[in-house]
Amino acid sequence: MQVTLCSCGPAVNESERKAFAHIKTRLMSEPGDGAWVLLTNLAFSATHRLQSDEIDIIAIGPPGVRVIEVKHWTAKWIAQNTALVEAEADRVTNKARKIGTTLRRKFSDLGHVDGTFLLTEESAKVKEAVDTVKRGVRIWSLKEWQAAIGFDSPPVLSRDRVAALANALTPKSRVAVDGSLRRLAGYVNLELQTPSDQQFHRMYKGRRSGTQDRVILHLYDRSVAGTNAEPKARREFDALHRLQLYDWAPRVLDSYQDAPGYAGELSFFTVVDPAAPSLADRKSDESWGRRSAARLRPERRSCVGGVARKGDGRPTAVSPEPDAPDDSRATRQRADLHRFRVVEDSR
Repeated sequence: MQVTLCSCGPAVNESERKAFAHIKTRLMSEPGDGAWVLLTNLAFSATHRLQSDEIDIIAIGPPGVRVIEVKHWTAKWIAQNTALVEAEADRVTNKARKIGTTLRRKFSDLGHVDGTFLLTEESAKVKEAVDTVKRGVRIWSLKEWQAAIGFDSPPVLSRDRVAALANALTPKSRVAVDGSLRRLAGYVNLELQTPSDQQFHRMYKGRRSGTQDRVILHLYDRSVAGTNAEPKARREFDALHRLQLYDWAPRVLDSYQDAPGYAGELSFFTVVDPAAPSLADRKSDESWGRRSAARLRPERRSCVGGVARKGDGRPTAVSPEPDAPDDSRATRQRADLHRFRVVEDSR
């Protein structure tokens, strides 16, 4: 089977990358001379809107066109979050309707465009949800990938028609760099600050679309962190939140929350970007000598000591990692707290 995977935008999380690779590999192993096109992460609107406007997969093949929403949900999570799941199902239906309406302007004989959920969690965790329907949207797992894309439905599209439908939807520009997210939840012009292969916790600099405030956005992909993903993702924000009574702490802008359109999969929080130099930049700054560092060293000790005196059984002190340079100004101002660790109170 001939398969063309067209990356129209960056995969937002590991769950999406897993689904794309799985469907492509399985399709290529199928016998026959049919042609399939998989459009992934298609942004159907050119405006700076929420991530939910992006379509994870549009599968175009002999049986027709199918809109697929990739989720890293478990059956238990689905049962406990009915309202969220139903809201996501309505979004999938609306996306499928818009795709169908757009394509019928050029191809009036195109059949109905369905939408489905594709779960990427392991089979044992999703089996109770497979082949169930939420507000008209059916749920499948990777094991049932054929049902998710409608593979076994009667063929109605020729190879030429498959190519023509794909060309009608494919955007002019494509981005395929891991982690190259440009907008999320009202924040735009995002620039990745952490290594592209660092998947669980990524940090971006960007702006709030309405006010143009500079921010640092911390994004957590809970689909790559196993069963303890939620507490791991919250840990840094909780530590920062406890420090808000100190004027030297980075100011929280948006509290920890699910990313719009990715409930149970992606979470984030933002802080005001202090535009302070990084530790690496300060280390190479020739104007920052030993005398400057020595003058501010007592202030750093005073800040950390003030936190330590607030012991109440919770994490109480923030200290630099052992390999961090001795730089109190960066210690007090730097917002990317991934350079720091929380020290438990042992008293």
